[in-house]
Amino acid sequence: MSGERDFANIELEQDFDLSGYEGFDELQTYLKNADLEEKPLIVENSKFRQLDADGLYLPFLKANNANFKHGTFMSANFESAQFKNADFRYARLAQVNMKNSNLENSDLRQADLYLSSLIGTILTGADFSGASLQFTNMQAADVKGIKNLGLARFVETTNFQFADLTEKEKSVIRRELWAQQGKKRRLFGGSG
Repeated sequence: MSGERDFANIELEQDFDLSGYEGFDELQTYLKNADLEEKPLIVENSKFRQLDADGLYLPFLKANNANFKHGTFMSANFESAQFKNADFRYARLAQVNMKNSNLENSDLRQADLYLSSLIGTILTGADFSGASLQFTNMQAADVKGIKNLGLARFVETTNFQFADLTEKEKSVIRRELWAQQGKKRRLFGGSG
């Protein structure tokens, strides 16, 4: 990459296997040693459909309006990234780290977020219809105005402790928890 950081408006060939690419380990080392907070990688308005990038290290990524539909990013690190209006439909995001990221108005329909960390993440307006939220951590996330939470799967296993929620989201969560007989846990954090 030799210093190049702006890849906005590009389209990568579909089904590209980045994690299987022979230079992937070298790329990972480069990214881990780069000051991505000061000089982030920019891929805004780009298309990465069906990209396989398991384990990718890209915190502070600027990917607003990017298309990651059907992508595979298991165990990737996207901490503090910008994904406003990004398309993650059908993406495999299991165990991904998106702490303190911005996914405002992103499309996460049918995405797999199993064991993912969305702690402190902005999710306002994001669409979770059919998404798998099994053991997803949304602690202290901004979930106000989230779309189709009631249509997501495994809502009852998601950690919403200290999340910023409206009564609408709280009622969906309560309904999902009550549907699971015997479930007893603190719903929204706090001391009581």
